[in-house]
Amino acid sequence: MGNLRVFVIDNSISFQNALVQKLSDLLPAGSIIDSATQPAEAQKKLSAFKPTAIILNLALGAMMINQDKFLPMLVKQHPNVPIIVYGISNNVSQTAKFLGASAYFKKPSFGEPTQPFFDGIIKALQDNSASVRLPQKQAGVVTATKIAPPAPARQSSPSQSSSTPSGEPVISIPAGHGTIDLIAIGASTGGTEALSAILPALKPPLPGIVIVQHIPPMFSRLFSERLNGVCALTIKEAANGDVVKPNHVYIAPGGKHMSIIRQGSNYVIECKAGPPVHSVCPAVDILFDSVADVAGNKAMGVILTGIGKDGAAGLLKMRKKGSPTIGQDAATCTVYGMPKVAFSMGAVQQQLPLSSIPEAIHKIAR
Repeated sequence: MGNLRVFVIDNSISFQNALVQKLSDLLPAGSIIDSATQPAEAQKKLSAFKPTAIILNLALGAMMINQDKFLPMLVKQHPNVPIIVYGISNNVSQTAKFLGASAYFKKPSFGEPTQPFFDGIIKALQDNSASVRLPQKQAGVVTATKIAPPAPARQSSPSQSSSTPSGEPVISIPAGHGTIDLIAIGASTGGTEALSAILPALKPPLPGIVIVQHIPPMFSRLFSERLNGVCALTIKEAANGDVVKPNHVYIAPGGKHMSIIRQGSNYVIECKAGPPVHSVCPAVDILFDSVADVAGNKAMGVILTGIGKDGAAGLLKMRKKGSPTIGQDAATCTVYGMPKVAFSMGAVQQQLPLSSIPEAIHKIAR
């Protein structure tokens, strides 16, 4: 970890001073630390300070500044800067990450030990100091791909792993599919992080991409806007009636199911409220099922980390229609649930580590 420029934002002077002192003690010599107690003050200082990391009390991050929440505003203004957030509850960790935080920590209550909190902040700074908040490649160990046999009319069983002599994952270009003109992706728990690794690594030209991520209403828009700031492709929250365009990514709005219909030569998005499927809305299965119907072997399916089985049946339907399909492997999943069920059903043609999925999409879909 080289010299850092860390900016701390907390309206509690006493806690801010304690955090700044701890950072001064533990960060490398030459690191520079500045601070502010209010969003307006922070904005004035940050433009000149040019931080390499920002540490923010979530209570301030949730404040409205110029009709926008302060945390998403910071994300837009400093897209390559990790923003580490803390607050008084463990229940808002996912909310903070949806809003763009790199990491979230529970602030110690009165009487609780503070050292674990400070250690966590330092580790997060170390983990993020060499990379931007939304890296173009996911770090980690590359594991061998698993290739499942073609899906017959009945359920198939997984095959053995295969790899090159060097241990690099095998990325094959499946035979039998048409020219890919639509890519469908489904994700749940850990999916925001997985998509934040995959989408910035994708480069034009690519067909349109439609995504269902299990995400609450409002956060789908914020998540889309955050990704749009760091991706070569255009990322937006999907809207009913959107015509799917090449080099565009459409993320289903929270609280609405998303499906694809065909109008002439165009794929058109339908977003509608409806009862939960697999206890979720939007549901991946609804998207995959519609894509199988309208695109057949001209679509590509990808299932990422997540709890449960949503998307497995829809991906199997896509594969039976001739679509190439990819599943994230167990080693890189936050929760190996949805991809595991899909793989066990024979729906996944190639099982790959997260870091290899962008390359596979490029090879198959271009």
